[in-house]
Amino acid sequence: MSAVTGEGFDALERHLLPARTAALLGYSGVGKSTIVNRLAGREVLRTREVGEGDEGRHTTTHRELVILPSGALVIDTPGMRELQLWDGDEGMESSFADVEELAVDCRFSDCSHTREPDCAVLRAVDDGALTLDRLRSYRKLERELHAMEIRKSIRLRQEETRKWRVRSRAGRERAKWKRSGS
Repeated sequence: MSAVTGEGFDALERHLLPARTAALLGYSGVGKSTIVNRLAGREVLRTREVGEGDEGRHTTTHRELVILPSGALVIDTPGMRELQLWDGDEGMESSFADVEELAVDCRFSDCSHTREPDCAVLRAVDDGALTLDRLRSYRKLERELHAMEIRKSIRLRQEETRKWRVRSRAGRERAKWKRSGS
């Protein structure tokens, strides 16, 4: 929904029933307090414009319950730095069903969709059937889910540590080799 254009307000208001509570969640500066003010029909929460320097960020510093004229209750929350999926596999399948469906046609079952030959996902980006931004979002979520798995698994954490030690050692060797002029 948009606090600027008003898009989505009708759909939201259908859920705001008397004696029912809703909470607004989202990143800092996206307009949660502005939305509450618009729903209330007056300025009940302090807001600021978001400019080039993001000075509108973190205006809300605590949760606040607002009673709307309809009798519905809305909780305005401080902005979040990040949101994480609880069930990553299900989240990937439902959030990126289009990418997952394309990936079935990749030549390699473990395709990373970065530079492998015959990658159906990259072909879809080239053909305009999938936007590059969508693929970037998919890759970002994959990295976040992998990081979550590493945090949960001692074995994965140890493997990741070993991998970075090897890379670091190789980098030092390359730098030493370049300094010696060999």
